[in-house]
Amino acid sequence: MFEIFLFVNPIGVHCYNTEVALKEALSELNIDICFHFIPINSAEIIKGDLIRRKKMGQKINDIPQFTMVSYQALRAFHAIRFTYGQKKARTYLFNLQKAISADFNDYSENLPQEIAEKLNMNFAKIRDAKVSHYIDDSIKRDQDLAEKLNVHNIPTTIIYNQSGNYNGILLEGIVAHDKLIDIFKNSANQPQPKQAKYFASSHLRLI
Repeated sequence: MFEIFLFVNPIGVHCYNTEVALKEALSELNIDICFHFIPINSAEIIKGDLIRRKKMGQKINDIPQFTMVSYQALRAFHAIRFTYGQKKARTYLFNLQKAISADFNDYSENLPQEIAEKLNMNFAKIRDAKVSHYIDDSIKRDQDLAEKLNVHNIPTTIIYNQSGNYNGILLEGIVAHDKLIDIFKNSANQPQPKQAKYFASSHLRLI
């Protein structure tokens, strides 16, 4: 079994592309995985996404709104995870990213509620949960995990082969579909040490 940690910007354009690539590769290989989807945020992460969007020809009309939406999306993810579970939270964020990946200016104030209701969730319940202290604690735990695993760039994908407890592979930025396929196939076939502490940042190999 593979264990995957995917650290993303809640509304990051490259993060959406990375999620799509991972979904396609995992579907093609039909392998067992334990998946950890971890959105994190900071001023630097937001700045990085603005730069990427500009390079893609996007022009953000309202940067303060862009910043606010990014932080609110993070809180909404944790509120949904608390209220409806991890799968619903991931699906919500994926749909939000999809709606604004080509052009953030497609965002509207009603969009979060529209997405939530399409997923059969009570938006008022999510909105109320967003202000709880639990949300702050949950966000902090994810930030601490990012620091523990030396995550410096977003998106970052970390892959472990749990079956052999081998040293993890850390991938920064968008990862091509073919490269992911090769990583999973090669990792599954290589000899593995029995006692590697795969959850330590010192055992991560950047490629």
